Formats: sequence, structure tokens, C-alpha cells
Amino acid sequence: MAFVGMIKARMAVHKSVANDLAADLQALGCCEFAQLGEGCRDDGNITIGLTARQRHMEDLLSDTRFVTRLLEPMEQNKESSVARMLGDIPEISFDNLVAKADEARFALFVNEMRQKDRKLSELRTEIVRCGAFAAQTELLKSINYPMELFTKGTDNITGLVVSIAKPASSQFDRLLSESLKGFYELQELAGSPKDVSVTFAVLYRREDHEQALKVCNELSASRIEIPRDFELTAEKEKERFTAEIARLEQNESEICAELASVADEGLAMARYGGDYWGIEKNRLDSMINAVSTEDVLFWTLWLPEEKLQDVKQVLSAYDSLTDLAVVEPEEDEVPPTLLRNPKWSSCMEPLTLMYGTPTYKACDPSTVMAPFFFVILGMCFGDAGYGLLISGILGYFLIRHNLTPTLRKFFTILFAGMLCTVAFGLVSGSFFGDSIDAFPFLSVLRPLKNKLMLLDPLNDPMTLLVISLCIGFVQIMVGLVLAFRVNWSQGNRFAALADQGGWMFFLVSVVVYGLSASGSLPGVPVQLAKYAAILGALLLIGTQGREKTSIFSKILSGVLSLYNVTGYMGDVLSYSRILALGLGSAAVGMVLNLLAVLLTDVPYVGVFLAVLVFLLGHLFSIVVNLLGAFIHSLRLQYVEFFGKFYDANGRDFSPLNQETKYARLIS
Repeated sequence: MAFVGMIKARMAVHKSVANDLAADLQALGCCEFAQLGEGCRDDGNITIGLTARQRHMEDLLSDTRFVTRLLEPMEQNKESSVARMLGDIPEISFDNLVAKADEARFALFVNEMRQKDRKLSELRTEIVRCGAFAAQTELLKSINYPMELFTKGTDNITGLVVSIAKPASSQFDRLLSESLKGFYELQELAGSPKDVSVTFAVLYRREDHEQALKVCNELSASRIEIPRDFELTAEKEKERFTAEIARLEQNESEICAELASVADEGLAMARYGGDYWGIEKNRLDSMINAVSTEDVLFWTLWLPEEKLQDVKQVLSAYDSLTDLAVVEPEEDEVPPTLLRNPKWSSCMEPLTLMYGTPTYKACDPSTVMAPFFFVILGMCFGDAGYGLLISGILGYFLIRHNLTPTLRKFFTILFAGMLCTVAFGLVSGSFFGDSIDAFPFLSVLRPLKNKLMLLDPLNDPMTLLVISLCIGFVQIMVGLVLAFRVNWSQGNRFAALADQGGWMFFLVSVVVYGLSASGSLPGVPVQLAKYAAILGALLLIGTQGREKTSIFSKILSGVLSLYNVTGYMGDVLSYSRILALGLGSAAVGMVLNLLAVLLTDVPYVGVFLAVLVFLLGHLFSIVVNLLGAFIHSLRLQYVEFFGKFYDANGRDFSPLNQETKYARLIS
């Protein structure tokens, strides 16, 4: 169901036409080149040449990423990332794309950009270095002597700048006087009263250097290294580095201006080139999955059965140089999965694949899941006003924008869910909460609301709870039917009858018995329903332990299997979250409306505050409740529904095609 039939084919291609044929198949977009295992590929001249070209494409794509990273911040006619996500990208024919991918021109441009990028890096590194030096002069600016005396010294004089803990700093002058016999010059540098240390600059005779170091070590002084570039006073050095930073920043600005002047042109080259070279690399990646001889490549392909004639039509142009044969898959080899559902439900395929790709020809639940998901999403969100607003926004995007296929399907899911939200909101009387009742100017709509309102979830939640549980029970039964169908189609007919059939009979019988006993189904005899439930239980006891060896084990396993009824009950009860989320949305809306009404009594600004609370509050409610409704609706499908039948051990069909990122190919 909803699976496209796949066939496996082997193709022999002469090396002289291999690239042209692969390009034609890529344009057709329906052939997946099978991956070869280790040791299956011959390293002949053909594949060696393909590997070299493949590496060249990787280098070109690396260059496009470099240019994009470098120039995107300076782009003049910048496209919105949101617009690109919505599919608003340039359209171009493949021939024009090929013409724009000029390797020689792009290589020259990349070389120029790398030189400028290298120069920018050097300038920025130097700016940082000079900035660090300029910051260091702040500490040294109160020193009265040229820095050269502390960095290089003279023939007779040298010096140190040291930091000493405050308690020990008072001894520094005394110890220096004792050790250096008074031949020194000491200056305490300005600092903050909160500093835990004191900084000193000391000059002394070069011959007393060891004695000065000994005094510093005795007081555990920390020596402050002064860059050897410093020669003038700290103030003069700061002026020098500040001027140097200004010069470097000017050079940086000039280079950035040069980059900005070519940014649009360079990005166009990188993007169009990247799209084309990406297409070519994908083709080479597929072509290289081949066994080769001196002159021939042997490809293994997967393709939809319905596309075989199209492939043969492409091969007709290479008739004498190719050979195609349809072959049977290997034992235990599973074909790739390609889903195709009716147009109204195909939007659900991304959600199905997000859980896991279904095994080929097993079961695709997309179409069966669609009505349940739409209805549950609508009931969880549950407000007609919210639904109208969101469906209007989604409808605008669906009509006005050329969305990507996956995004279009996702928006379609939400749009269908919002239509169900509108319907449920009208039935339950929720329009931006209780706005119609809360605000007098909407009183004209009350007769229409009362006419359409069939449910009152806030005053009669049990009715909505029963509806929610009924939806859950029906969907779980549908899940068992799908599991029954899978087993039956795979030849496991007894398992289908005993497992899924037995449980469906038992669960339906129990539900019918409960309803008839409570008087909800007066037309069904209670005794008949009870005997049917007992019969269902006996069927399960007799079949669920069939894998065991002894009679006792079979019976015991069968009896214990009845405990699984609690699992089904839990699954059905999980659908009570529909009630919880629906009530939550309505309650939040009522609270917001109440706050807005109360604020209208505030003098002067009351109406303004009421409108602000109404708009911001309902916007917040829409975001939070839509997120919760979508997540919980999806959870019910993944956990309660899929768990009954879904086999997600397939792999996606990945045909070689002309996939692009920055431009849309047109015929």
C-alpha cells in the first residue's frame, strides 16, 4: 500500500559514453546507483580517473564554501534566509547553470580572495597585538623613565618592574637600600586602594642585578615583563600603538571595502558554481560505484518499475555502447522504499519517514494516519479563531511561495489541521476563547454561536472525554487491522488470525459488553456480548502460547497474555490528552479575555492595555498551544498507533538527481 514498485537492473557502459549517460540518467532523476561492498570495485584506469575528478570537485566545493563564508557578511543585495527557506530562489536552466560554472575564472577569483583573507588575518592579528601592548601601557604610564631602561638598559643601568603583596611592600625599599648600598632609584606606581599588591619600578646598576633579583625573590615579588618593542615612555608608546592600530584598521577597512565591492559577483559565482559542481560530484560519487574492466563500467541500479521505459528511452541514444538487464534481488536483499500516497494524504509522508523508513512493501500508514492526525490536531488546538488565523497565514504561504517539497507538505499538514480546528472550535463554541460572550461588541454573533455549538467542554468535559477515547479505540483497532494485513500478505495467516484477529474480537466484545451492560447499547443482548467476550478470551488463551513446547506452558502463556489488555487500555486512555489540551486552550483563552475586560476599567489607558493583553496573550497562547497540540498529536501516532504494526527497517530511495541549493532548475 502506497509503495512504488522497485526493480533492480545491471548496466554495462563503455567508458567513452559513461559520463554522458550518467548525466542523462541524473537529469531523469529516477535511478539509484547501488553501493558496492569492500573488494567489489576494481581499481582500473576508469575508476582512477573518476576518483581524480571527484577530488577536483571536492576542492572546488571547498573553495565555494570558503568564498561564501568570506563574502556573505558583506553581501549588498542580501537575500533573506527566510525567503530562501520558503523557496524564493532564482530559477535557471541547466545549460545556463553550466555556463555560469567557469572553473578558470573562479580559480583566479578564489586565489585573489585567499590573498585578501590572509592579509586580513595578518592585520587583525597585528591589531590585537598592538591593542594588547596599548593596554599594557596603562599600567606603566606613571613611570617617569623611558621603557628602554627596563627592556634593554644601558651599559651601566638596568631595571625591573615588579609587583609585591601589600603586607611585604613596605620592606622593599629597606632591603634594596641594604643590598644595593643606596645606588638605586625606586618609584611606586599609582594603583587602586582595593589592589592586593603594589607595583614598583626600580633602576639600579647593572652590576647589582643579581642582588636586586635576590631581594625580589625574598619578598616573592612577581616580575612584570615589558615588551622589548617598548623604548619610549609609556605615554609615548601608547600614542605610537594607538596610531599603529588606526593605520591597521584603515588598511582593514580598505580591504573589507574591496571585498564588499565584489561580494555579490563572487557569491553568485560560488553559489551557481557550487550547485553545478555539487551535481557533478554526486554523479561521480554514483559512477564510481562500479566494477570496471579496461573499457567498461558495470553499474547496479534500483529504479521504479514504472520508470523502466524512460530509462530504456535514454539508453536508446547509446544503444551500441550499453546493455541493460533487469535482475532479481539477492536473497535477503531489501529494495529501497519510495512512498506514493494520494494527493490529499501525501503530506503525511515526512512524518512517517521521520519515525523511520518503512520496510519495502510492508506497511505505509501515511494515508490511514492522515484523518486521525488532522482531527486530533484540530481537537487539541480547538479554537476557531486560532484556526482561522493560522490557516490564513499558511494558505498565503502555500499560494504565494514556491516552497520546498518537504516544507510544502508540512504546511499542508498544519493547514488541514487548522481547518479541523475551525470546525471543532465552532462546534465547541470557542472563538479566541469566549470572546463572543466576553466582549459586548461581539454579541451580534451569539445567536450563530449558540446555533453551531454542540459541545460545551468546560461544563460537560465527560462528553469530550468519551469522544476522545472512542477516537483512540478506533485508531488502535485500525492499527491491529494493518498488522493483520501485513501478516496475511507475508503468508503468516494463522498469526494474523490468532494474534491481531483474536485481540480485535476480544477487545470489541469487551467494549460491546460494557456498553450493553451500562444501557448505552440497548439493542445488544448483554448475555450475547458477555459470551462473545468469554469466547474471545478463550481464543487468546488457546493461541497466544503456541510457541511453547508443553501443554501446561501453552495454557499458562495464553492466560498470562490476557494481561496485555491493560496495555490496550493504557493506549486508549492516552487519547484523553485530547480532552486535556482542548480544555487547556479554551481555559487560557477565557483567562486572557477576562483580564482584558477587567483592564478596560483602568482610567485613560484601560482600552490600550486591554487590547495589548488580548493581542500578546492570544499570540502566546497560539504559539504554546499549537506546539503542544502538534507534539501530542504526533506522539499518539508514534507511540499508540505505530507500535501496533509499524516496521521501520527500510531505507530511503536515493536516486541520482540534479539537486541544487541556491537555484531552482527549470526546463
